[in-house]
Amino acid sequence: MPSLRVWFSKASPLALLVLALMVGVGGALGATVFHFLIATGTRLFYGDFGSDFIGSVESMPWWLRILIPAVGGLLVGILFKIARVREAEGEGVPEVVEALTLHQGMIRPIVAPVKIVAAALTLSSGGSAGREGPVIQIGSAIGSSVGQLFGMVQTERSLLLACGAAAAIGGTFGAPFAGVLFTIEILKHQPTFFRTGLIAVSALLGEVLTRLLTGHSGLRFAVEAVPSFVWWPDGAVVIVLGAAAALTALLFGMVLRAAQVIFARFPFPRVLRPALGGFVIGLISLYIPYIHEPAAYPLMVDLMALTTLPLSFLLGLFLMKMLATGVTLGSGGAGGIFAPSLLLGTILGSVFGSVAVHYGVLSPADAVICVVVGMAAVFAGAAHAPVTAALITYEIVGDRELIIPLLIGCFVATFLARSLKRESMYEGYGT
Repeated sequence: MPSLRVWFSKASPLALLVLALMVGVGGALGATVFHFLIATGTRLFYGDFGSDFIGSVESMPWWLRILIPAVGGLLVGILFKIARVREAEGEGVPEVVEALTLHQGMIRPIVAPVKIVAAALTLSSGGSAGREGPVIQIGSAIGSSVGQLFGMVQTERSLLLACGAAAAIGGTFGAPFAGVLFTIEILKHQPTFFRTGLIAVSALLGEVLTRLLTGHSGLRFAVEAVPSFVWWPDGAVVIVLGAAAALTALLFGMVLRAAQVIFARFPFPRVLRPALGGFVIGLISLYIPYIHEPAAYPLMVDLMALTTLPLSFLLGLFLMKMLATGVTLGSGGAGGIFAPSLLLGTILGSVFGSVAVHYGVLSPADAVICVVVGMAAVFAGAAHAPVTAALITYEIVGDRELIIPLLIGCFVATFLARSLKRESMYEGYGT
């Protein structure tokens, strides 16, 4: 082992390639275990609900709907108290950025298992957050730990951290190229041909291995046939939608920060704050159970199919999802902002498209453009990552006609959000 460690520490191209492959495998395994624990935990907390999670939740007694998220939060608080791993709280990506910029690519090995369990408990018990941020932190922690195990210096350790993040994105979304761009746009990885190639290897291996282990090819949304994009009026509508998405992203960030401040000042022991957050989540769910994480993607599928839903329901969900995500993360729960951003953007785009169709600006067939662009643009405005947001969404949806409107909407959202607030949500929000 010592001689092997010496060989890896020399950071030859072959050694780095082998390590990138190891990190790709580790990232895929971490993501697979994480998703398995979420699925298992959800069945334990809510029973065998089949394909109707909302129906199962609504059939429960009101007190149980409040109790389950509170119990999940209590378990999370106890876990953090015992493990003493504060960097595993919250979203995940800000902590990865901090490790790169302030801690020389060092993430403690214990972060990965604690994050897996804490985020699985938060989400399976009904927390309102996403699973993508935790997956990225898990993959990054695995990459950093491999670098530390083999005595890599800061540069190579940071490279392996980026490989882990890319592998996690490749496996979760089935979008390896977006994983590479994520490391450049959000993690600020300095691209060179060889180093970017290693990150791509990890991302591709993460995607392939996750598919083999789970049988799923990542997140996919089927959309109606998209009409050819025309600059007028489609282009004008997409530009205005991009601006609205930027404002949504800024409002979302303000809610997250406000919740964090409120819970930090609340006269409650830190170990009990996630339980208090879970209690609030349970109360909100009595009004609108769609805030729970398992309900987000099925609802987005309906909106992608241009299913007509009451405007009052969509606006209520828009506000309550934003609030509930702030409560979940601000109280100390573990989860991501990507999925909530997608849902908020999908609702925004659905409402925007319906209004445009109602007033004759767009044809009914064009409304799907608004839904897809809204989904991508809110995340682009939140993360200041227009190319990553556009590419992830394109790989999820897979329709070439959406490339131009996606890029326009994401760049407009990023430009306006960055003009109004220089820091992205990943830079300005954290634990």
